[in-house]
Amino acid sequence: MKISAIFSDYDGTLAPEDAALEASRVPKEIEGPLRTLSSFIPLAIVTSKALDFVRPRTPFARAWACVSGLEVVLSDGRVFASSQTGGRLLEGLRHVKRRNESGVTLELKRSSAGGLLGFSMDWRRIPAPPSEFIATTAADLTNMGLTVAYDPTKPFLDVFGARPDKGRAVRELKRLLDVTGKVLFIGNSVTDNPAFEEADVAICVAHGQSLEGLECGFALKHQELGQFLSSLVEDGLSLNLRDLVRK
Repeated sequence: MKISAIFSDYDGTLAPEDAALEASRVPKEIEGPLRTLSSFIPLAIVTSKALDFVRPRTPFARAWACVSGLEVVLSDGRVFASSQTGGRLLEGLRHVKRRNESGVTLELKRSSAGGLLGFSMDWRRIPAPPSEFIATTAADLTNMGLTVAYDPTKPFLDVFGARPDKGRAVRELKRLLDVTGKVLFIGNSVTDNPAFEEADVAICVAHGQSLEGLECGFALKHQELGQFLSSLVEDGLSLNLRDLVRK
């Protein structure tokens, strides 16, 4: 099978999931082959992160579907699908700030124009996760009419003012980048399922977590991703599914 485009999640997929936000980077052994691949085929990032965070860390990409697809930006600066969210998101953010006594980090997700599209609650630096605070806050935010995306195997959750859709983001990227061939999507979480379902080949990057509920056909370990991408380069973008480990 010849691959015509690669779309990938960022946090926990290209970048290690246990890295603090400010230290998050794509390892050189992964970045190197990605740079080479992007010189031949479209490579895009589909992430819950905002553009100002992810673009400097993935300069090799041709496009970014940020905040789980609420904003799509091409490398030439064109912006598509930027969403307006209204006041409920700010209300939810104020609610979390009032209740946050556990050291949970808040990450604001802004559009390229500066508008607030969402925020994250991140507790990966806390030795004992504040489970009760997380559960009650997630329920409160949902009751406010906000969209809460949470994978219990991950130390963070995302809150959106408009409903995100990574699957719609994949379809939009294919259209904007004029992709007509096979798309490979790489992710690591159930929040990537809509994108997995839109891809021709879906691969999960595993960190020892359960793969139950993931809509992907194949899995590999994070430390194997660099070699997998290098093999794609060496094989001229030809992917032999028999060489992949089925989920």
